[in-house]
Amino acid sequence: MCEYEEIREAIDSYLMKRFRYRRSLVYLTPDNIVTTRRNSRIDLYLRIRRIESLFPPDCLIIARIGFQKERIGHGSHFVRFLAEIAVKYGFRYVGIESTNEKSSSFAKKLGFYSIDGFNYAISVKNLLSYFQYRR
Repeated sequence: MCEYEEIREAIDSYLMKRFRYRRSLVYLTPDNIVTTRRNSRIDLYLRIRRIESLFPPDCLIIARIGFQKERIGHGSHFVRFLAEIAVKYGFRYVGIESTNEKSSSFAKKLGFYSIDGFNYAISVKNLLSYFQYRR
């Protein structure tokens, strides 16, 4: 199994456990995008990139993330989980792509830096440090 499929499987297991789903939610597209099937409670679109683009190389990029119930910690919990996945597979950054007002506030709260006003990134090391101080 390739590392991208392993990441997909880890995210699927995480979401199934956290939200008590019995069936798989997550699939991997041919261009290494992890996304959820149509679902009313979770909306996730994650790009897995090893090469440099607008984002630094070795970056897990959240293109879309949404939960039916907001402001109760699902997003922060997922980002913390994603940082742990990043460490396991040798990714050095986590990014948030094309933010709106809510997601840019979320990114800033977690310590992400702005790339261009709409896209944000943070080193996995800094992200884990943020969560270390929040315990």
